Amino acid sequence: MQTLIRHVGKVITQRQLLVEVWDPQDSEQAQYLPVYRAQLRRKLEADAARPRHLLTEPGVGYRLVEE
Repeated sequence: MQTLIRHVGKVITQRQLLVEVWDPQDSEQAQYLPVYRAQLRRKLEADAARPRHLLTEPGVGYRLVEE
């Protein structure tokens, strides 16, 4: 979450998240990104199925949006 907060409003690639949060050589962690994203959305969003704060940028990564 800290990485997303530091870059609020900007797209953070999946690779950037892996490098900043986990060991960049540990590519197996990529499979957990959707799991952690879903957990964050359940905590942040009024409706996790229609996110307004933690957005997915298809094929790129994620963006944290301030309201």
